[in-house]
Amino acid sequence: MYNILIVDDEYYICEGLKTQLLLLAIPDIREIRTCLSGEEALLLCQTYKPQIVFTDIKMEGMDGISLIHALSRILHPVQFIVLSGYDDFHYVRGAFQRGAADYLLKPILSEDLTKALTSVMETLNGHARNPDRLRKPLFQLSADVFRELSVLPADAILPGSLLDSLDMAGIRDSCCLAVLAFPSPKTYEFLILQINIFYDSLEQILAGILSDNRIGILCAATVKDTLADFLASRITSCHCPAAASLTESVPVSHIAQQFRRAQELLCLRLFHGYGILFTETDAAGKRDFPPRLKHFMASVLKTPSLISNQAQRSAFLREIRKLSLPALLRFYQYFHNVLEIAGSEHEWPEQGYTVPPLSHFPQMTALEDYLCKRLLEFAQKGASHPGNPGSMEMVRNYVDTHYMENLTLSGLADRFFMSYSYLSKSFHKAFHMPFQQYLLMLRMEHALELLKDETLTVQQIAARVGYENAFNFSRSFKAQYGVSPSHFRNQRNGPD
Repeated sequence: MYNILIVDDEYYICEGLKTQLLLLAIPDIREIRTCLSGEEALLLCQTYKPQIVFTDIKMEGMDGISLIHALSRILHPVQFIVLSGYDDFHYVRGAFQRGAADYLLKPILSEDLTKALTSVMETLNGHARNPDRLRKPLFQLSADVFRELSVLPADAILPGSLLDSLDMAGIRDSCCLAVLAFPSPKTYEFLILQINIFYDSLEQILAGILSDNRIGILCAATVKDTLADFLASRITSCHCPAAASLTESVPVSHIAQQFRRAQELLCLRLFHGYGILFTETDAAGKRDFPPRLKHFMASVLKTPSLISNQAQRSAFLREIRKLSLPALLRFYQYFHNVLEIAGSEHEWPEQGYTVPPLSHFPQMTALEDYLCKRLLEFAQKGASHPGNPGSMEMVRNYVDTHYMENLTLSGLADRFFMSYSYLSKSFHKAFHMPFQQYLLMLRMEHALELLKDETLTVQQIAARVGYENAFNFSRSFKAQYGVSPSHFRNQRNGPD
């Protein structure tokens, strides 16, 4: 089913053509609308999406050629049929250069109208069935180029076969790269449709599918500005949100490095969202990340259970959001290097694990979830290796720091990703006493020190070492030392 738009600054032409179309009674026509100017048509097509546009060549204000140029940016698939007089040959030729499919002379004969309409509908039907049928060589060429670029090192010398492929597309001396990304996976048909839009509108480009939500575009430097304008219009007019990156122009010999840079620039959508074209001017900022992040990583490596602490995790993520793109790229590499080194030291090799590129993440929340998940996996590995000499030491360090809290063996087991029975046995084996005995001893040692402070009451001391009331504290203290806390203080302060 197709929508039709008729644009002519003469009212009777619009209505007459609309009547002719209705009399043809073509079942594939869904709706017909009319506009009396190019400006009105452009405004209407922000919401109304015709697949067939009839437009007069000569109109007040925006003429038919300018309208075709403007509408081709926001409509796809679309077929243009121009309406002209006998003396408009020069304009008709310009319309065909802009993408018109056919033209009709005024007054319009029904036979000519039927023929032109049948032709453009056949084109549209063929596009719907097989959108890349006329572009098989370009699609294959782009697929080969991007497949090769994806495996080339950034400093690689380009093979002759790749240079030949670029030359076939008119990309010779210098070029630039762009990546168009959507926040969620798209169907193959959707991506192919987007690529066809580029091929319909630009020359000297190669466009190909990079993943289920990204399209790569490679173009000659001479069409960079045109591509920038086109990308800017596409990401704001698409039915679904999109973001794009565009590199500076470089010699073709640097294409492998620029391919990676295009994907790095796309990471700016983590900070700014979609509907934006990102270039080098948007990527400025400090390269170093703050020492606080290094301190956090060091703390997590020493005590992996810290990542399960909500406050610690929130502070970590707040620091991530403050980074510039250069700093985030640097920290992302540092993050994985640190985990890899720590895993090697503990003999926890990560076989078959591939670090996803930063551009893989569509939103900041996805990146944050990934970083926390990796830290959580690190903590779980530490807990699941009985031979790890540091696992019980991490538990003891935590108990030594948090002895005044309501600690339980089951709570510690959950925090350090261990089973209750494993932690109970391992703790006893490592420290030659059960957990509860160790906790009691630790609390009583601190209580002895606090009793030296005459300004503290027994009630206050009990609270500081983890007891809800003084009675339970006094009973535990007497069981440990044979005297009550008050008697111990009196003895200490009595005559020698």
